[in-house]
Amino acid sequence: MGANQAAQSGNITTFDVYSNYDKKIPISGGIAELHLYESILDYTVRATAVFADTGNRIGGQGVSALEKGDLQLTAGEKTDLVVEDNYGQKLVYKDDYHLRIKEVKNIMEHTQKVFYTIDFYSKECIDNELNDTRITKRYDGKITDSIYKILKTDCIKTQKEIEVDPGLNHFNFIGHVEKPFHKIPWLAKRCVPEMQGAQGNYAGYFFYEIADNGNKIAGGYKFKSIDKLFGQSPIRKLIFNNTTSLPVSYDGKILEYSFDNTVDLHRQLLSGAAFTTKLKALDMYSNQYKETYFNASKQYNETNTGGLEAPRLAYDLDLQNKTIRTFTKIKDTGVLKNLDEKDKLNFDIDAILRQSAMRYNNLFTTKLSVAIPGDFGIHAGDIIHCDFPEVSSKDNQDVSNRKSGLYMVVDLCHFIRGNPGQTFTRLNLVRESIGRKPH
Repeated sequence: MGANQAAQSGNITTFDVYSNYDKKIPISGGIAELHLYESILDYTVRATAVFADTGNRIGGQGVSALEKGDLQLTAGEKTDLVVEDNYGQKLVYKDDYHLRIKEVKNIMEHTQKVFYTIDFYSKECIDNELNDTRITKRYDGKITDSIYKILKTDCIKTQKEIEVDPGLNHFNFIGHVEKPFHKIPWLAKRCVPEMQGAQGNYAGYFFYEIADNGNKIAGGYKFKSIDKLFGQSPIRKLIFNNTTSLPVSYDGKILEYSFDNTVDLHRQLLSGAAFTTKLKALDMYSNQYKETYFNASKQYNETNTGGLEAPRLAYDLDLQNKTIRTFTKIKDTGVLKNLDEKDKLNFDIDAILRQSAMRYNNLFTTKLSVAIPGDFGIHAGDIIHCDFPEVSSKDNQDVSNRKSGLYMVVDLCHFIRGNPGQTFTRLNLVRESIGRKPH
């Protein structure tokens, strides 16, 4: 795949809204702007469309569709949407992956045109609010097994694909009549991935949804370990340079970018994400008190990080070897255990609590935002390799070994202006370390 032009052409091939008033309304011809969103911090894909009604878009006759009653939208309407980029890659929001109208807003009327802004999200967001889908039962066993049951068989009962990274730890819990999309992120913080060296060092998952590509392979719900996400191979290799050509071995050009790699020392001290933390734990069953320590350096492994090393903070003060934050917890020995397991832990706070909190916090150490020609093959949670030139006065600049390297897509927006129209993709990327890995 290559991209030598500033923008690609995107095409909205299907955009049908099934009105609550028993009408199928094709609105693709009236779309002025379309934004498609994905994020590892969101449990649904989202879309926002700006629709321009000039009286000739729907039904013709020079009269606004709103005035004629041809565009009667309230909220909750089923919507089928299919878009295609210049590479032939599709995003398909239909059938089991269809969208629902969340809100029609910002209606701006003039004498000859009307503009609507329409927000869309997944049907499961509606299901999540129903009493019938609340989590009411007790779950035993591995967290990852419980996640699948909540989404597929017990509560949401989604027909979408579900991809769950295998987990190591067992955790018994009661639903407490909570909403599934509230409970699952709570469980994500308590899950340890099934990978070498994970026990006692790595913890933390993300729960999110990505769009389908038409083959029902890429789309659906993801319950993914942070460390396994960074263990993926990069899906794209992008470069920013001052020429119009695309060097060999790169997939696309970065049109513009902005870095936020400033580290707030005080914030790092408050979170303790980059230092040593202490856990004070009391076991009420055995009446034992214990203090343990965990150093964040144990989480920096080249196989599951974006860069080569953690940034050094106030190095002359030797903060890395000093205790920065203290956690205080009561162990839940015997909680939700059988009588023959009453002396066993339900949740190992020594091996999970701090590791999860620190992993979430240090992931966002370096933030990068890039704009590229529209590319619908990139999804939230993907790994992207980005190369940037070093700042120098040399005729032939080398690649910056500090800024370049692997980044994770936290969220993205595909933007289409008109139909067909210019298409761009904006990626918000993060990583916890610095340095460009050799490849």
